[in-house]
Amino acid sequence: MLNRRYLRIKTLQALYSFYRDDRFDLALKEKELINSADKLYDLYLYLILILKELRIIAERNIEDRKKRLLPSHEDLTPNMRFVDDPILVKISNSPLLAQLKKERVIMWTEEEDPELKKIHSEIIASSAYQAYRSIATPSFEDSKQFIHTIYKKYISENETIKQFLFEKNIYWTSDYTLGILSVLKTIKGLKENKDVELLPLYKADDDLEYMVTLFRHTILDEAETAALLNNKISNWEPERIAAIDMLLMKMAITEILQFPSIPVKVTLNEYIEISKLYSSPKSNTFINGILDAVVKDLRAQNKLGKAGRGLIE
Repeated sequence: MLNRRYLRIKTLQALYSFYRDDRFDLALKEKELINSADKLYDLYLYLILILKELRIIAERNIEDRKKRLLPSHEDLTPNMRFVDDPILVKISNSPLLAQLKKERVIMWTEEEDPELKKIHSEIIASSAYQAYRSIATPSFEDSKQFIHTIYKKYISENETIKQFLFEKNIYWTSDYTLGILSVLKTIKGLKENKDVELLPLYKADDDLEYMVTLFRHTILDEAETAALLNNKISNWEPERIAAIDMLLMKMAITEILQFPSIPVKVTLNEYIEISKLYSSPKSNTFINGILDAVVKDLRAQNKLGKAGRGLIE
Protein backbone atom coordinates (compact mmCIF):
# COMPACT_ATOMS: atom_id res chain seq x y z
CA MET A 1 0.00 0.00 0.00
CA LEU A 2 2.50 2.57 1.18
CA ASN A 3 5.00 3.29 -1.55
CA ARG A 4 8.16 5.29 -0.92
CA ARG A 5 6.65 8.59 -2.09
CA TYR A 6 3.82 8.19 0.35
CA LEU A 7 6.29 7.42 3.13
CA ARG A 8 8.15 10.62 2.27
CA ILE A 9 4.90 12.57 2.45
CA LYS A 10 3.99 11.02 5.81
CA THR A 11 7.46 11.95 7.08
CA LEU A 12 7.10 15.50 5.77
CA GLN A 13 3.81 15.90 7.65
CA ALA A 14 5.37 14.54 10.85
CA LEU A 15 8.38 16.85 10.56
CA TYR A 16 6.15 19.86 9.98
CA SER A 17 4.19 18.92 13.11
CA PHE A 18 7.41 18.40 15.09
CA TYR A 19 8.78 21.88 14.31
CA ARG A 20 5.45 23.56 15.07
CA ASP A 21 5.24 21.90 18.49
CA ASP A 22 7.14 23.77 21.23
CA ARG A 23 7.89 20.52 23.05
CA PHE A 24 10.25 19.26 20.30
CA ASP A 25 9.63 15.73 21.52
CA LEU A 26 11.26 13.51 18.89
CA ALA A 27 10.19 10.21 20.46
CA LEU A 28 6.56 11.32 20.70
CA LYS A 29 6.40 12.56 17.11
CA GLU A 30 8.14 9.43 15.86
CA LYS A 31 5.49 7.34 17.61
CA GLU A 32 2.77 9.51 16.07
CA LEU A 33 4.30 9.04 12.63
CA ILE A 34 4.28 5.25 12.93
CA ASN A 35 0.73 5.34 14.32
CA SER A 36 -0.42 7.59 11.46
CA ALA A 37 0.86 5.09 8.91
CA ASP A 38 -0.65 2.18 10.84
CA LYS A 39 -4.04 3.90 11.04
CA LEU A 40 -4.17 3.98 7.25
CA TYR A 41 -4.81 0.24 7.49
CA ASP A 42 -7.96 0.99 9.49
CA LEU A 43 -9.14 3.24 6.68
CA TYR A 44 -8.44 0.46 4.19
CA LEU A 45 -10.51 -1.97 6.28
CA TYR A 46 -13.39 0.48 6.69
CA LEU A 47 -13.50 0.98 2.94
CA ILE A 48 -13.48 -2.70 2.04
CA LEU A 49 -15.96 -3.66 4.77
CA ILE A 50 -18.53 -1.28 3.29
CA LEU A 51 -19.23 -4.13 0.87
CA LYS A 52 -20.09 -6.45 3.76
CA GLU A 53 -22.44 -3.80 5.18
CA LEU A 54 -24.20 -3.43 1.82
CA ARG A 55 -24.78 -7.18 1.65
CA ILE A 56 -26.23 -7.15 5.18
CA ILE A 57 -28.59 -4.35 4.15
CA ALA A 58 -29.65 -6.34 1.08
CA GLU A 59 -30.40 -9.39 3.26
CA ARG A 60 -32.43 -7.31 5.70
CA ASN A 61 -34.34 -5.71 2.85
CA ILE A 62 -35.30 -9.12 1.48
CA GLU A 63 -36.48 -10.33 4.90
CA ASP A 64 -38.48 -7.13 5.52
CA ARG A 65 -40.27 -7.49 2.18
CA LYS A 66 -41.23 -11.08 2.99
CA LYS A 67 -42.84 -9.85 6.25
CA ARG A 68 -45.15 -7.34 4.52
CA LEU A 69 -48.85 -7.69 5.31
CA LEU A 70 -49.63 -8.45 1.66
CA PRO A 71 -46.31 -9.50 0.10
CA SER A 72 -46.17 -9.70 -3.67
CA HIS A 73 -44.81 -12.63 -5.63
CA GLU A 74 -41.61 -10.65 -6.11
CA ASP A 75 -41.42 -10.02 -2.36
CA LEU A 76 -41.70 -13.73 -1.66
CA THR A 77 -39.36 -14.84 -4.45
CA PRO A 78 -36.75 -12.06 -4.57
CA ASN A 79 -33.83 -12.00 -6.94
CA MET A 80 -30.78 -13.10 -4.93
CA ARG A 81 -28.07 -12.04 -7.37
CA PHE A 82 -26.73 -9.24 -5.14
CA VAL A 83 -26.85 -11.20 -1.86
CA ASP A 84 -25.34 -14.29 -3.48
CA ASP A 85 -22.67 -12.38 -5.37
CA PRO A 86 -19.45 -14.40 -4.87
CA ILE A 87 -17.29 -11.35 -4.17
CA LEU A 88 -19.69 -10.02 -1.55
CA VAL A 89 -20.01 -13.49 -0.01
CA LYS A 90 -16.22 -13.88 0.07
CA ILE A 91 -15.74 -10.54 1.81
CA SER A 92 -18.61 -11.16 4.23
CA ASN A 93 -17.33 -14.62 5.21
CA SER A 94 -13.60 -13.87 5.25
CA PRO A 95 -11.98 -15.13 8.51
CA LEU A 96 -9.13 -12.66 8.03
CA LEU A 97 -11.43 -9.66 7.68
CA ALA A 98 -13.51 -10.82 10.63
CA GLN A 99 -10.39 -11.10 12.77
CA LEU A 100 -9.04 -7.67 11.77
CA LYS A 101 -12.47 -6.08 12.17
CA LYS A 102 -12.58 -7.31 15.77
CA GLU A 103 -8.94 -6.51 16.60
CA ARG A 104 -9.06 -2.99 15.18
CA VAL A 105 -12.66 -2.28 16.21
CA ILE A 106 -13.85 -1.38 12.71
CA MET A 107 -17.53 -0.52 13.00
CA TRP A 108 -19.98 1.29 10.77
CA THR A 109 -22.48 2.91 13.13
CA GLU A 110 -26.25 3.16 12.84
CA GLU A 111 -25.82 6.81 11.84
CA GLU A 112 -24.36 5.67 8.51
CA ASP A 113 -27.10 3.09 7.92
CA PRO A 114 -29.46 5.43 5.99
CA GLU A 115 -26.67 6.43 3.63
CA LEU A 116 -25.62 2.83 3.08
CA LYS A 117 -29.25 1.93 2.38
CA LYS A 118 -29.35 4.73 -0.17
CA ILE A 119 -26.18 3.44 -1.83
CA HIS A 120 -27.69 -0.06 -1.97
CA SER A 121 -30.87 1.29 -3.59
CA GLU A 122 -28.85 3.22 -6.17
CA ILE A 123 -26.83 0.11 -7.03
CA ILE A 124 -29.94 -2.06 -7.42
CA ALA A 125 -31.51 0.55 -9.72
CA SER A 126 -28.34 1.00 -11.78
CA SER A 127 -27.78 -0.14 -15.34
CA ALA A 128 -24.60 -1.89 -14.15
CA TYR A 129 -26.64 -4.12 -11.84
CA GLN A 130 -29.33 -4.76 -14.43
CA ALA A 131 -26.65 -5.83 -16.92
CA TYR A 132 -25.03 -8.07 -14.30
CA ARG A 133 -28.39 -9.50 -13.32
CA SER A 134 -29.18 -10.37 -16.94
CA ILE A 135 -26.18 -12.72 -17.18
CA ALA A 136 -27.57 -16.24 -16.86
CA THR A 137 -24.54 -17.73 -15.12
CA PRO A 138 -22.06 -14.98 -14.20
CA SER A 139 -18.43 -15.97 -13.80
CA PHE A 140 -16.19 -14.93 -10.93
CA GLU A 141 -14.62 -12.39 -13.28
CA ASP A 142 -18.10 -10.99 -14.08
CA SER A 143 -18.62 -10.54 -10.35
CA LYS A 144 -15.27 -8.78 -9.92
CA GLN A 145 -16.02 -6.41 -12.78
CA PHE A 146 -19.46 -5.61 -11.35
CA ILE A 147 -18.18 -4.94 -7.82
CA HIS A 148 -15.27 -2.90 -9.17
CA THR A 149 -17.68 -0.78 -11.25
CA ILE A 150 -20.20 -0.07 -8.51
CA TYR A 151 -17.47 0.60 -5.96
CA LYS A 152 -15.95 3.33 -8.10
CA LYS A 153 -19.30 4.90 -8.98
CA TYR A 154 -21.37 4.64 -5.82
CA ILE A 155 -18.93 4.32 -2.93
CA SER A 156 -15.56 5.92 -3.67
CA GLU A 157 -16.84 9.50 -4.05
CA ASN A 158 -19.76 9.38 -1.61
CA GLU A 159 -19.51 12.56 0.46
CA THR A 160 -21.34 11.19 3.50
CA ILE A 161 -18.96 8.24 3.68
CA LYS A 162 -16.02 10.61 3.39
CA GLN A 163 -17.35 12.85 6.16
CA PHE A 164 -17.85 9.89 8.50
CA LEU A 165 -14.29 8.69 7.94
CA PHE A 166 -12.66 12.13 8.10
CA GLU A 167 -14.35 12.77 11.45
CA LYS A 168 -12.73 9.58 12.73
CA ASN A 169 -9.26 10.65 11.62
CA ILE A 170 -8.38 14.05 10.18
CA TYR A 171 -5.31 12.61 8.42
CA TRP A 172 -7.56 10.38 6.34
CA THR A 173 -8.43 13.36 4.14
CA SER A 174 -5.02 12.96 2.50
CA ASP A 175 -5.07 9.16 2.78
CA TYR A 176 -8.50 8.59 1.26
CA THR A 177 -7.50 8.26 -2.38
CA LEU A 178 -4.81 5.72 -1.52
CA GLY A 179 -7.36 3.80 0.55
CA ILE A 180 -9.81 3.67 -2.36
CA LEU A 181 -7.14 2.60 -4.85
CA SER A 182 -6.01 -0.11 -2.44
CA VAL A 183 -9.54 -1.52 -2.16
CA LEU A 184 -9.96 -1.52 -5.95
CA LYS A 185 -6.63 -3.31 -6.30
CA THR A 186 -7.70 -5.84 -3.67
CA ILE A 187 -10.94 -6.55 -5.54
CA LYS A 188 -9.06 -7.10 -8.78
CA GLY A 189 -6.69 -9.51 -7.05
CA LEU A 190 -9.34 -11.74 -5.46
CA LYS A 191 -9.11 -15.45 -6.28
CA GLU A 192 -12.19 -17.68 -6.52
CA ASN A 193 -10.87 -20.49 -4.32
CA LYS A 194 -8.93 -18.43 -1.79
CA ASP A 195 -9.78 -16.20 1.15
CA VAL A 196 -9.50 -12.45 0.71
CA GLU A 197 -5.84 -11.48 0.32
CA LEU A 198 -5.24 -8.02 1.73
CA LEU A 199 -2.44 -5.72 0.70
CA PRO A 200 0.41 -5.33 3.21
CA LEU A 201 0.73 -1.92 4.84
CA TYR A 202 4.37 -1.61 3.78
CA LYS A 203 5.47 -2.80 0.36
CA ALA A 204 8.96 -3.81 1.48
CA ASP A 205 10.32 -5.21 4.73
CA ASP A 206 12.58 -2.20 5.26
CA ASP A 207 10.00 0.52 4.50
CA LEU A 208 9.13 1.19 8.14
CA GLU A 209 12.83 1.46 8.99
CA TYR A 210 13.29 3.79 6.01
CA MET A 211 10.50 6.12 7.17
CA VAL A 212 11.67 6.25 10.78
CA THR A 213 15.32 6.74 9.80
CA LEU A 214 14.42 9.55 7.43
CA PHE A 215 12.34 11.29 10.10
CA ARG A 216 14.90 10.82 12.87
CA HIS A 217 17.98 11.88 10.92
CA THR A 218 16.33 14.88 9.29
CA ILE A 219 16.03 16.20 12.85
CA LEU A 220 19.25 14.88 14.37
CA ASP A 221 21.44 15.88 11.40
CA GLU A 222 19.79 19.26 10.90
CA ALA A 223 22.96 21.20 11.70
CA GLU A 224 24.84 19.42 8.91
CA THR A 225 22.09 19.77 6.33
CA ALA A 226 21.49 23.40 7.31
CA ALA A 227 25.17 24.17 6.78
CA LEU A 228 25.05 22.61 3.31
CA LEU A 229 21.96 24.61 2.44
CA ASN A 230 23.16 27.91 3.92
CA ASN A 231 26.05 27.95 1.46
CA LYS A 232 23.52 27.95 -1.38
CA ILE A 233 20.74 30.18 -0.04
CA SER A 234 22.86 32.99 1.39
CA ASN A 235 21.46 35.37 -1.23
CA TRP A 236 17.89 34.59 -0.17
CA GLU A 237 16.12 36.18 2.78
CA PRO A 238 15.27 33.29 5.15
CA GLU A 239 11.70 34.50 5.72
CA ARG A 240 11.06 34.32 1.98
CA ILE A 241 11.84 30.63 1.85
CA ALA A 242 8.74 28.58 2.65
CA ALA A 243 9.01 26.28 5.66
CA ILE A 244 7.84 23.36 3.52
CA ASP A 245 10.57 24.07 0.94
CA MET A 246 13.24 24.04 3.66
CA LEU A 247 11.89 20.79 5.09
CA LEU A 248 11.81 19.14 1.68
CA MET A 249 15.40 20.16 0.96
CA LYS A 250 16.59 18.95 4.38
CA MET A 251 14.78 15.65 3.87
CA ALA A 252 16.28 15.24 0.41
CA ILE A 253 19.84 15.86 1.67
CA THR A 254 19.26 13.51 4.61
CA GLU A 255 18.04 10.81 2.25
CA ILE A 256 21.03 11.28 -0.05
CA LEU A 257 23.44 10.93 2.88
CA GLN A 258 21.64 8.21 4.86
CA PHE A 259 20.53 5.82 2.12
CA PRO A 260 23.40 4.73 -0.15
CA SER A 261 21.13 2.34 -2.06
CA ILE A 262 18.79 5.08 -3.33
CA PRO A 263 20.08 6.80 -6.50
CA VAL A 264 20.54 10.56 -6.20
CA LYS A 265 18.33 11.16 -9.24
CA VAL A 266 15.49 9.23 -7.65
CA THR A 267 15.73 11.29 -4.46
CA LEU A 268 15.83 14.60 -6.32
CA ASN A 269 12.94 13.70 -8.60
CA GLU A 270 10.79 12.51 -5.69
CA TYR A 271 11.17 15.68 -3.63
CA ILE A 272 10.64 17.92 -6.63
CA GLU A 273 7.39 16.06 -7.38
CA ILE A 274 6.28 16.30 -3.75
CA SER A 275 6.96 20.05 -3.80
CA LYS A 276 4.47 20.37 -6.65
CA LEU A 277 1.80 18.96 -4.33
CA TYR A 278 2.68 20.71 -1.08
CA SER A 279 4.39 23.99 -1.90
CA SER A 280 4.10 27.01 -4.19
CA PRO A 281 4.06 26.75 -8.01
CA LYS A 282 7.66 27.96 -8.34
CA SER A 283 9.06 25.91 -5.46
CA ASN A 284 10.05 22.93 -7.57
CA THR A 285 12.39 25.07 -9.71
CA PHE A 286 13.93 26.68 -6.63
CA ILE A 287 14.35 23.33 -4.81
CA ASN A 288 15.79 21.70 -7.91
CA GLY A 289 18.42 24.41 -8.31
CA ILE A 290 19.51 24.40 -4.67
CA LEU A 291 19.66 20.63 -4.39
CA ASP A 292 21.62 20.31 -7.64
CA ALA A 293 24.20 22.70 -6.23
CA VAL A 294 24.40 20.82 -2.92
CA VAL A 295 24.83 17.49 -4.72
CA LYS A 296 27.70 18.92 -6.77
CA ASP A 297 29.45 19.94 -3.55
CA LEU A 298 28.88 16.53 -1.96
CA ARG A 299 30.19 14.79 -5.06
CA ALA A 300 33.27 17.03 -5.14
CA GLN A 301 33.89 16.22 -1.47
CA ASN A 302 33.35 12.50 -2.14
CA LYS A 303 30.52 12.39 0.41
CA LEU A 304 27.77 10.79 -1.66
CA GLY A 305 28.68 7.24 -0.66
CA LYS A 306 26.70 5.74 -3.54
CA ALA A 307 27.89 2.36 -4.76
CA GLY A 308 26.54 -0.28 -7.09
CA ARG A 309 25.11 -0.44 -10.58
CA GLY A 310 22.96 2.55 -11.42
CA LEU A 311 24.03 4.48 -8.31
CA ILE A 312 27.36 5.91 -9.37
CA GLU A 313 26.74 8.85 -11.67
